[in-house]
Order: sequence, then C-alpha cells, then structure tokens
Amino acid sequence: MEVKILKDEKDELQIELSETDEGFLNLIKNAVWQQSGVEFAGFRIEHPETSKPIFIIKSKGKKAKDIWNAALESISEELDKFGKELKKIK
Repeated sequence: MEVKILKDEKDELQIELSETDEGFLNLIKNAVWQQSGVEFAGFRIEHPETSKPIFIIKSKGKKAKDIWNAALESISEELDKFGKELKKIK
C-alpha cells in the first residue's frame, strides 16, 4: 500500500491510499470518529477503477494528523487483541 499526504494542515489532513478497499477505509473512518476533535472523517473515490481513494479528516482544537495517528494506533491495538483471541482457538 502506498500512502501519499496531499494536504497536511492543523485542522485538515488528506491522504491518498493505493491498493485498498472500502472495507479497510471504513475501518479507519470508524476509528477516526472515535477520537475527540473530529468534525469530519470520510473518504472519496472519484472512479473505482481509475482513481485512488482520498481519506479526509477535518478537526477542531486538535491536529488532524494526531487524530489520524491515534486512530491507527487504536486499530493496531484492537487487531493485536483479536489476534491473541484467535490463537486461543487452536
């Protein structure tokens, strides 16, 4: 997966992600919405076959990049817990 930052301002972050699908983007979106200071979190895909998704965060009172990082950390922690539970099944 390639990640390209298109806009990095205090109250707005736009990131282009390649080789990902809407399921993964929705996972990130839900984690972002769990963070404080979020005014908008979502993504757009101009054309599903020819363009890359752009994830957008708009914030108030908190740096958008800090929100992004906290959301990704939250996802990572949840996946670690899930992985440990799956290993118990063996």
